[in-house]
Amino acid sequence: MTRFVAVLGPEADEGAFQAMKEAARREGWRITEVGSRLWIATDRAVITRFPHASGEVLLIGEVASPSWPVITGKTVDALCRDLSDGLWGRYIALLLGPDQVLSGVFRDPSGAVDCAVSRSGSTWLAASDAPNWMIEATNDHPGLCWRTVAEVLRDPITLSSADLVCAWKTVPPGGLHLPDGRNRMIWSPAQAARRSSPADAAGLRATVEGAVTGLVGRRTSVLAEVSGGLDSAIMASSLLAGGFRGRVMWLNTSGPYTESDERAYARAVAETLGVELTIMSRSARDLVNGLALDHPRSLRPSLNRLDAVYDALQAGLCERHGVEGVLTGKGGDVAFVQTASSSILADQIRDRGLGALLTPTAPVLARRMRRSAWRTMRAALVAARRPRDYGPLANGLLHPDIRQMDVAPHPWLADVADLGPAKRQQVVGFTSNLGLHSPSLRNARADLLHPALSQPVMETVLAIPAYELTRGGHDRLMAREAFADRLPAALIQRRSKSELGGYYGRVLAANIDRLRPHLLEGYLARHGLIDREQVEAALQVEHLIWQGGYLELMMLSLVESWVSAWRS
Repeated sequence: MTRFVAVLGPEADEGAFQAMKEAARREGWRITEVGSRLWIATDRAVITRFPHASGEVLLIGEVASPSWPVITGKTVDALCRDLSDGLWGRYIALLLGPDQVLSGVFRDPSGAVDCAVSRSGSTWLAASDAPNWMIEATNDHPGLCWRTVAEVLRDPITLSSADLVCAWKTVPPGGLHLPDGRNRMIWSPAQAARRSSPADAAGLRATVEGAVTGLVGRRTSVLAEVSGGLDSAIMASSLLAGGFRGRVMWLNTSGPYTESDERAYARAVAETLGVELTIMSRSARDLVNGLALDHPRSLRPSLNRLDAVYDALQAGLCERHGVEGVLTGKGGDVAFVQTASSSILADQIRDRGLGALLTPTAPVLARRMRRSAWRTMRAALVAARRPRDYGPLANGLLHPDIRQMDVAPHPWLADVADLGPAKRQQVVGFTSNLGLHSPSLRNARADLLHPALSQPVMETVLAIPAYELTRGGHDRLMAREAFADRLPAALIQRRSKSELGGYYGRVLAANIDRLRPHLLEGYLARHGLIDREQVEAALQVEHLIWQGGYLELMMLSLVESWVSAWRS
């Protein structure tokens, strides 16, 4: 995981900032000094410098594209557009003007590296997280913005752009942070979607292969997830096709119950690819360890910590086997469009007119959604005329005042008004998946690589209409066609998917005695953010069995743990 703290300004080598630098050295972070006004502490991050006409760019992180961009922009905005158009990867760019004056901070569109910016006098700090040495060295313990905490609970999709720690301003993915404290969006999914362009299966395959090859880069050891699902199998096959020469552990992790056991499909994938599969199984005894109530101090709660057993299992493998990257298929359901929805037909109507009603799309979607074709067409006509605005799902565990509060949309959702409903849903899906880049035990040891959430894949699939990606409403059909010759027929033809909801319900049931005091006596309850009666009722085994609500409880637990880390 790319971690960094950058200090820029006239005071960068004085007082508390000098103490911070020495503390970073003691913790084993590497210090890079750029002149007398800037130093950067990094942990596993690479720094690349390149000049331009009016200054210099310091790129912190990885460049995955095969070539560097031609920098011609004369303004900060144009410079960032040169970066986002000319290269891709996992990085933060510090934009410096003459005399090392900060012109802006740009975060790459994938959002793979977190970034927030703070100002202390005339000196700027930019950081990917909040390491203890940074807090302790300056004895500056910032408070939390409780209003923003409430907003994240109301709409968790805002987590990746929320300013949760006082005096720290988050730079959203694809966003430029300016010295006056404002953020300006340079890249957004909606912009990519407006470049609507047809693509065939071969073009999609080439983009995915390039993304896998670029993300794996020069690593010498990779753990490739083979979950038994389509998306991880696509990425695993692309790793082989790209000619990766390092060591690979092909891993399947199965749960203790039938609905979380995908070993048969994973074995079929491994046999077709000609690789040796490693299978790790979680037992029922692991349920009590499936929920971690601790959390490090970080810029925001980490969604990657929700499945604690899975996280610890992979982290242990990475450490024992010297793994440098974990290749996943996460985000593929959004990128390739798995969900059946009448919005797919609605987009087709918007683009092709009423003749779209005569295509096979309506009956295909009706069959998948188990409703009549007439009802599907009626819903599509309504959605085509008046696409529904995004709104967060209701969470009955929150205090009534929090449930009713207005929340500003995530920056990625602020400019989707001209998109069709299916493309809006895809943008929402990508925005929600930004949390998959968050800190965990795994990426403290190896980088999590999600090709389906990389910039080139997002740009490609966003520009392809949903009805083309699904070939008229089918589950990820263009992606299936693109990789059909490399994967087992049983997987290509499969339309079902494992369901982990029951497993997470059992995890919560096994941890109820720990969860009750954690939530009912915690900071969220003291600040009036949750409805204690509703939470207490939800923390009953019978309620979990019949009513569910697993994700809501796990999210509350995660945020409570994160708040406790800052307040302790």
